[in-house]
Amino acid sequence: MQQVTLGWMAGICRGTLVGGSPQQKVTGGLCIDSRKIAAGDCFVALAGRQGDGHAFIAQAHAAGAAAALCRRAVEGVPCIRVSNPRQAMGAVAAAYRRKFKSLKVVGITGSSGKTTTKEMVCAVLGTRYKVHANQGNFNNDLGVPMTLTRLERTHTAAVIEMGMNHAGEIRTLARMAAPQVGVITNIGDAHRGHFRDRKALTKAKAELLAELPAQGMAVINLDDPNLATRGRDRRITFGINERADVRIEHASVHLKGTHVVLEYAGKKQAMWLKTYGAHQALNAAAAVATGLALKVPFEAACRALAKYRPQAMMRSQLIKIGPHHVIHDAYNSNPQSAAAAVRLLAELPANGQRIFVAGSMLELGDYSPEAHRQLGAEAAICGLQGLITVGSEARVMQERAQGIRRKAHVAVAEDVVKKLWPWLSPEGDLILVKGSRGLGLEKAVEALKQRFKV
Repeated sequence: MQQVTLGWMAGICRGTLVGGSPQQKVTGGLCIDSRKIAAGDCFVALAGRQGDGHAFIAQAHAAGAAAALCRRAVEGVPCIRVSNPRQAMGAVAAAYRRKFKSLKVVGITGSSGKTTTKEMVCAVLGTRYKVHANQGNFNNDLGVPMTLTRLERTHTAAVIEMGMNHAGEIRTLARMAAPQVGVITNIGDAHRGHFRDRKALTKAKAELLAELPAQGMAVINLDDPNLATRGRDRRITFGINERADVRIEHASVHLKGTHVVLEYAGKKQAMWLKTYGAHQALNAAAAVATGLALKVPFEAACRALAKYRPQAMMRSQLIKIGPHHVIHDAYNSNPQSAAAAVRLLAELPANGQRIFVAGSMLELGDYSPEAHRQLGAEAAICGLQGLITVGSEARVMQERAQGIRRKAHVAVAEDVVKKLWPWLSPEGDLILVKGSRGLGLEKAVEALKQRFKV
């Protein structure tokens, strides 16, 4: 933070300052992990499944924290005592963000593609602005405040990914970040277990658009029937739809990447994306549309995307292990992104078999069995030769995976290679590894590397 004082912070969150001077500066941001404290940070003591953060206040102070935001003060440490440190984080972050009057802020939400779209938007805006963004998927009511309180005066734009699992959460995050541009990538079935249906999910995602200022701009996926009529007053659309402002004219997948041709206002630009899957063209089109909303020229935006490289590991990486190509996509999974990954598996050239290591898709509630069965049917339609399901929810995929010659099920990622190894062909197979983050499917990839001493 730009040298705010403890007195200012205490006033913003209606806390009581204990053991410190109101004039004392806080030069870092908010931090909830005492092991990651940087000098000048304010440590936020939260109680959770991993323990009570109040036990680590002294440790955080010794590591350089200027103060603690907490329910119980600790002697010898400047503390701002509040009844709810989590809510206090949001209040501080919202007030701090509003110190940046000329900052351009983009809010991004959607059922899938948020993180990749965020990274692509950063690449596009980086041609004109000094950009700040969430690290990884710090996109909830903890991650967004930590992101906002890392803003510096040198930043001229911020890209804030916003996740959610209940109604009202996007509204809360949007009020913190105060974006002028709101991007909704799509409406799918991620977190379906928390919502009655897609109509309710759409309404929750659209909270972002409701919080835009009068002169704000919505960036809308025109291919998604849940979104096509949203943001009509001021919006830029993207998609395959012929009426889209930024239109995808072509998208094809190759081992070297995804070839995309975009069209805008009669101009066309071709590019190679170093990400895999025709669905990546939608993320690229969303990023270009966002750039246009903030006056980045179409050609400059497309050139920036051609140079973009994914930041996060385990997300649509194509890696070589022995004679085999592995699509390493264990970052997360939901019905739409998993189906897109299966289609990618079918589209890429392969010398040998196409094998899907399919981890459970979590947080789908009552919809989970049907979602997994549908994914199994998709795998069969795509003509795969092998399917290994991982986790209890994924087992039912095999019920509709008729026609896939080889099928197996394991409970945990560590057992995948035991089943996979006897199937592998000497000429080299194409293997997709995808599942929700809780499955830890990267362990299967590492085990396969060990077999080949990669």
